[in-house]
Amino acid sequence: MRNILIFTVVSVAALMGGERVEFIGSTMDANGSLIQANTSPVILYQDQILSANKLMYDQNTSVVEAFGDVNIFKAGQYHVLSDYTWLNMNLNTRYSKPYYMIDHNTGAWMSSDEASGCESKIDLADGILSGCNSTDPLWKLHFSSANYDTGAQWVNIYNARLYIKDVPVMYFPYLGYPTDNTRRSGLLMPTLGLSNAEGFLYQQPIYFAPQNSWDLEFRPQIRTTRGEGVYGDLRFVDSPHSKGSIRLGYFQEQKEYAAQYDLVHAKHYGYNATYTHTDVLKDWFGVNLSGESGLYLNASRMSDVDYLNLQHGNQINSVTANQVVSRLNSYYSSEDNYFGAYIKYYQYLNQSSNAQTIQTVPSLQYHRYLETFFGDHLLINGDATVNNFYRSEGKAAVQGDVTIPLTLQTSLFNDYLDVSYGANGSLRMIGFYGNEQPNETGSIYDKGTYGQLDHTFKMGSTLIHPYETMTHIMNPEVSYTYAGSRLYNGYYETYHSSCSVGSTDPVCQYYTLNEPKDNVALALNNYLFENGKQRFVDRLSQNFAHDKAGTAYGELQNELEWQVSSAVSLYNQTAYNHDRNIISKEQNTVRYNGETISGSISHYYTDTLLNTVPVYASYWTADMGYRPNRYYRFFGQIAYDYHADILKRGEVGFLYTQRCFDFGLRFVQNIRPILTNVVGSDSVNDSYLFITVNLKPLGGSVFNYKLTTGQ
Repeated sequence: MRNILIFTVVSVAALMGGERVEFIGSTMDANGSLIQANTSPVILYQDQILSANKLMYDQNTSVVEAFGDVNIFKAGQYHVLSDYTWLNMNLNTRYSKPYYMIDHNTGAWMSSDEASGCESKIDLADGILSGCNSTDPLWKLHFSSANYDTGAQWVNIYNARLYIKDVPVMYFPYLGYPTDNTRRSGLLMPTLGLSNAEGFLYQQPIYFAPQNSWDLEFRPQIRTTRGEGVYGDLRFVDSPHSKGSIRLGYFQEQKEYAAQYDLVHAKHYGYNATYTHTDVLKDWFGVNLSGESGLYLNASRMSDVDYLNLQHGNQINSVTANQVVSRLNSYYSSEDNYFGAYIKYYQYLNQSSNAQTIQTVPSLQYHRYLETFFGDHLLINGDATVNNFYRSEGKAAVQGDVTIPLTLQTSLFNDYLDVSYGANGSLRMIGFYGNEQPNETGSIYDKGTYGQLDHTFKMGSTLIHPYETMTHIMNPEVSYTYAGSRLYNGYYETYHSSCSVGSTDPVCQYYTLNEPKDNVALALNNYLFENGKQRFVDRLSQNFAHDKAGTAYGELQNELEWQVSSAVSLYNQTAYNHDRNIISKEQNTVRYNGETISGSISHYYTDTLLNTVPVYASYWTADMGYRPNRYYRFFGQIAYDYHADILKRGEVGFLYTQRCFDFGLRFVQNIRPILTNVVGSDSVNDSYLFITVNLKPLGGSVFNYKLTTGQ
């Protein structure tokens, strides 16, 4: 019998053109070209293993027949079970009845009365697909036909009926999904929604991935009672050191909707572009320097805030600020020097025009890194910047600054006391250009020069005391800054007594100097470590300013972080204003992170003066999560503006998760901004109900119902 086995392997290898086939069994019978094995027979072919109760192999036709408890394993891809399987190894065709396959990559299984295949294609008829336990699946798809391409790793399903348990809930004429993580072109899961103000929402992403270096996604959408639009994203990697993305969008409002909400724009459009490059000089210009060079772009331009609001099926994560900043930064950094060039462009979304907004185009910077002399006792570095402040309506300016700080430092009393002296010299020059507004004249915008030299004396210490399991570190520090010489000329000489930072006078827009004052700063920092982990931090500081008018107390500030236990932490930040005898700022946060319950509550409070006008804010936020077991998670959060008496955000919901299925409900209330022609009516209140369904591994979608009311 052993001779028969050796002869079989050699003969099959010759018939299959070099492909090795091993027919293994404890007992075998040979009758001409037909080999039969009845006791634990196994066939090994390429990356597949076939076992059954009985195997028959015809060496002339290369046909294998398997009977009873047939198992076929394809390495790392799938496992097939059947009662009968027929294989033609020459033609690479096969037939199984009945058919049950488990996909190793996704965990999904397919079952049908019979299946046939050729090469990498498998065809099934009248079957069931699911990702759940096959004995009692939570969900399943009944289909009239399906095919699985094991090479492309893609499944197509036709005339599918979705059942939750035994209840039919949905019909799909066609479904297709991948069985691996390879990027490929096709339709992504749509976004569905319903709104009392916008009607039915349908957004269908279309994805193109022709190459690994870039992809493109279009998201056409329709809101039946509001309008239609499309957004597109291009993402690319153009070198080993760079990547970027471009988003374009357009939405056309229906006339009735735009009139009902009195919108400024009936068309919303814009773009966003991002790009980063970490070796730009070498890749673009062929300059191979020893330092680092880089480029960063984050640019946006849009008609109004609704360009952002309409990008997605819901607006709960839409922008709430009225300002969008575009940046273009480039730099070169060597061991000793840093060169930078920056552009910063502001767009205020609550304004119809930004012609009078001051833009920084460009800003140039040179920095000399810190150098030490005389055994690290002398430290010196330098900065030089040039800023072009531009606007199309109104005066613009070019401002240059040079700053050179110098520090002398040493330790006394066996390193118990650190002392230092610092001299900080700076020079600023400004010149104006551009057109003038009706309330402006050329004389008030004369060029100006400003110079200063300040002196700072500092003493401090770092005291460490170890205990059995804890270590206490205390860091007291005191510094005195003497406001030395000042030079005012031109614009700065004219307005240094009447302008201050934050002034609303148009002529003061470019005056960003603080009046010189002597300053004493006290600080005391305490740190407590337990077994190498930080448990407690407290930072206390107090400044005193002195000038000809007398002594002014800066705010007393304290910041505390306390890890009470592995689950409980506290944070507090407090500022006390001596002049007004009030707490001007306070933030408190308590957080609990347990295995079953997690949550936090936070309060933020400010009471400050802006141009002598009190500005008050009181803001509460809280969140909570409860996970009783590995299947359920309940959550909620709230954000409440106490001063304005507005619920900015509220959310409550739950998510049920299994290996094969996710189902969730979430209710969200959210206030979002819009741009209207009516003063004081620049936001609306949205209430959402989200329903999440995810059939693993096929995927899922989120349906939302939105109720919109005026604010």
